[in-house]
Amino acid sequence: MVAKLRPLLDSNKNNCPWEGPELAKRINFEFMHIRNKRDGQRIIFQNKKDPSILKFSKPLHRHHKLYRIKQSIRIQKLKQYHRRARYMLTLTVNPRKYKDDILAYNGLRDSWIKIHKRLKRINPDVQVLRATEPQKSGNPHMHAILWNINIPKYKLLASRLYEISSGYVKIEPIRYGNKGAVSYLGKYISKGTKDNFVLGCLTRWKAQTLAVSGKELRQFLGPLIQGKSTGEWKLGEFVGSLDEATLLFGVEFANRLYGIEELEPPDPEPDFIRP
Repeated sequence: MVAKLRPLLDSNKNNCPWEGPELAKRINFEFMHIRNKRDGQRIIFQNKKDPSILKFSKPLHRHHKLYRIKQSIRIQKLKQYHRRARYMLTLTVNPRKYKDDILAYNGLRDSWIKIHKRLKRINPDVQVLRATEPQKSGNPHMHAILWNINIPKYKLLASRLYEISSGYVKIEPIRYGNKGAVSYLGKYISKGTKDNFVLGCLTRWKAQTLAVSGKELRQFLGPLIQGKSTGEWKLGEFVGSLDEATLLFGVEFANRLYGIEELEPPDPEPDFIRP
């Protein structure tokens, strides 16, 4: 299935700072290439008592709709988080500073590192959940939701952070607390299931889908896939293609891996995720 990019980037309409439709084509090609590559990956498990007994599963990655569904379920837990979401911090990129979208994302990421350090000066235990996404132009921007921090003069802080940022900085209180945070994040995650524009850009930039900062928040949300192993199976090999599987395990088992006979993954589901 060909990825549909929404919208088609058009530098002639001045909504894309770099390559216009050519950038859209490149994102589309890279997205399909990496998704197909990851779809071809398999995790091989060996029975601990008898290593000759093998099973396999496909690693879950963000190009799968199931990944996005699990992320959505995971962030719904925020409604029960004992801390209230306080602020939404938005970072943008001034495209005139960068030659292409990848350098722009790198600049955005470096800006966040500096800003995060400033926030930790206010409270070392600030908790953060942030998401990166493309604007309609393909230009990256970032939203960070903040817990466990008080910023009385948030507009003044935003103006000071602008000096070390890749572009515009905005800080605003979150309406409706954790419900508002879940509402925003739910809309963000749904974008990746309606079309491939968001996923294509994140793949190109090597950006995380959602990033958690803060030990307390990481522990509260837990992993995307909960580990339930009974200890019966252990990780054997990781293969990326039919040829590699044939070389390691022979033709018969390789054919089973790649469609002639699809096996169920070991029970329980392995705790293995590709971003």
